[in-house]
Amino acid sequence: MSKPVAKAPPTPRYTSIFCEFMAHFHQKPTPYPKDHEFEENDLLAITPNDIVRWMNAKAFGKAEPDENAQLVGSSWSSLGFMKKSISFFMPRTAPWDPIEGRGNPTKSQEVKNLLLRIKSIEDNRKKAPDQMQQQRGYGGIEEIVTAINSADGASGLLQKIQGRNDEFIKMLESMGASVATLGTSIAQMKTSLESSNDAIAKELSKQDPASTSVGEQAKMASFISDLPDVMGLASKMQEEVSKVSETLQGFMSNPISLSQEMTITPSVSGYCAFTEDGKSYDIPAGFIFPQCDLYGAWRHWLTGFPDHKIRNNKNEIIDAPIKPLRLVSLGNVHQSAKKKFKDGWRPILIFMQAEIDQDLDSVPVASIDDAFIKMTYDQAMSALHSKAPNMTSGKNEQKHLTWKVATWSRKIREEQLGPTQGAQHRPVIPLPPAPVVHIVPQQAPVPPQAPIPPPAQFAPPLPVNNMQNNMQIPSIPEMHPDNMHV
Repeated sequence: MSKPVAKAPPTPRYTSIFCEFMAHFHQKPTPYPKDHEFEENDLLAITPNDIVRWMNAKAFGKAEPDENAQLVGSSWSSLGFMKKSISFFMPRTAPWDPIEGRGNPTKSQEVKNLLLRIKSIEDNRKKAPDQMQQQRGYGGIEEIVTAINSADGASGLLQKIQGRNDEFIKMLESMGASVATLGTSIAQMKTSLESSNDAIAKELSKQDPASTSVGEQAKMASFISDLPDVMGLASKMQEEVSKVSETLQGFMSNPISLSQEMTITPSVSGYCAFTEDGKSYDIPAGFIFPQCDLYGAWRHWLTGFPDHKIRNNKNEIIDAPIKPLRLVSLGNVHQSAKKKFKDGWRPILIFMQAEIDQDLDSVPVASIDDAFIKMTYDQAMSALHSKAPNMTSGKNEQKHLTWKVATWSRKIREEQLGPTQGAQHRPVIPLPPAPVVHIVPQQAPVPPQAPIPPPAQFAPPLPVNNMQNNMQIPSIPEMHPDNMHV
């Protein structure tokens, strides 16, 4: 084993974990023996990314999990112990310096972020039973008793439950139509694929492998171009799935509200302002952004949530449309929805808006139809492919087709803030000029001092004749130590 920095010998568990990690680091199928000695150069070659990949494999079962990956292995506390074990053997003890690429890699922001992520997942698991209890509809016993004892009484609570049920019935009716449309699209796509395979089988049976003439190639190209547009059908079906998903999201995130403190005011623009605690919001408390794909998010960016409904103080379900998200400032988003909007939606959508030809501020919302949404979406995606090609190519060529808007936002932030590819896309923000500060020195009062002796009296300079211009130039007196006062 390599000589650790610490004076005390490593524990057997420390050694076992470190040998397992080093086997992963060297892509060795089996752990090193516990008495193996590693060269210092081997240890200095370890980076934070190596540790993160190993910990990901231990926690998620794969070295590069996506953002929706579930924990299947080691817990947060176990990974913390593994981090401590690896740190024990590191030659350097200082925190990792990402600029210099040196230090203790376990003391890096990357490792810290991974542990925070796993801790967050575990905390959310613990909260899930409580959330399910709330989403069952009526809250806890104490909350129900409080509501019954309020001014509305039991009848008021029952009316709220009745109103909530009516709202869900309308949701289900709307979703039923979407599900029916989706079912039709699925059947159409299945039929198209089956007929396409039948046509391909017949064509293959007629093919002459020896024939490579230009005419045969043109005929084959024409045959292939006439095959069903599978990707177009899949795109259409994806839009319908998003609609069903959004309806379900609204269904699951709409529990009974036992207190109504929000005032809803329609504005001249046709959208609502939601007032709570004296402050007006464009996006109210309790609003949950749907987990939609990028195309669906772009639609909401352009048109908002025109079909949004909410229960008013009289327990009535009323229309409460939310303005286009591009017109919503962060200061007008309720705190409960702000983080999701700021981190999960805005980064990618702001990027897309900056890349289209149209000035959206001059386009009336009423004139934005499906054709306009698709045209601007295609423009923005074309710019995205050009400026950040690694987001949609290589290992992401297929993955990006299933990303939700939150994943797109995280990826675009990485592009803009990353040290390599994204650096060239990072917006250059000029620094403001430094303010001119005039400093007038203040003279401190001079403390009383002993009388200063008079300056030394130097001998008067002797004149020297200048033969060229007839000028007299004084000579420089010789400085003698006896005549100098320090």
